[in-house]
Amino acid sequence: MDPSMFDTLLSLPLFQGLGHDDLTRILESTRLDFDTIEEGHVLHQQDQPCTGLLFLLEGKVISQRLSADRSWSVEEILAAPSVVGLEVLYGSTRHHLQTLTTASTCRLLFIDKRTISALTAYFEVFRLNVLNQLTTAVVRNELTDWLPAEENLRGRIRAFMRAHVSRPAGRKHFNIPMWILGRYLGEDKRYVSYALHEMQAAGLLIMERRSIEVPSFEALLKADLGAIEKQQ
Repeated sequence: MDPSMFDTLLSLPLFQGLGHDDLTRILESTRLDFDTIEEGHVLHQQDQPCTGLLFLLEGKVISQRLSADRSWSVEEILAAPSVVGLEVLYGSTRHHLQTLTTASTCRLLFIDKRTISALTAYFEVFRLNVLNQLTTAVVRNELTDWLPAEENLRGRIRAFMRAHVSRPAGRKHFNIPMWILGRYLGEDKRYVSYALHEMQAAGLLIMERRSIEVPSFEALLKADLGAIEKQQ
């Protein structure tokens, strides 16, 4: 095994903290499926059964999640190192929550569910890493539900976007017509359009035909949306 592979594995969320001896045992006794995939390849579709964990070692992938009625979607970029599938590997929902497509040439590692279960059983650090990832996701969602209510329509648009992204950072693309966004917010699409144009004028988003691009979600979260109206 290439020595650099040790560093690569130890950079992944579930392998962090494992000792050299433990990692050597895993590499010698476990089947790890490494692969290199070119840009534009669909790795899995939303609602397909999750049969294991996909680790992104190098490159970027596009994550697209469709609404339940398939009327709108959100696209995000995931960069290495990251892991996909942990939240749906066990429990009542065992189907992928998003469609994953390579956005560049990617180096990937796939570990099937049986192997993940064995690693969780035999290596305490690996088990704690799994629990840490799951509990962090639960707490993040709990905190989001208890955020203060937004005071204006611009804030409610931001809250809608925040509730529908998996990671509140980076570039996001919402493929959603204004009338559908208005339906979710309980507002006429004209008022939604006014609010979006105000946010665009402030450099927080880019309006396109039937879609909204957010260049920096961090900037959107930090923006004083109440001050935007005063500047108009």
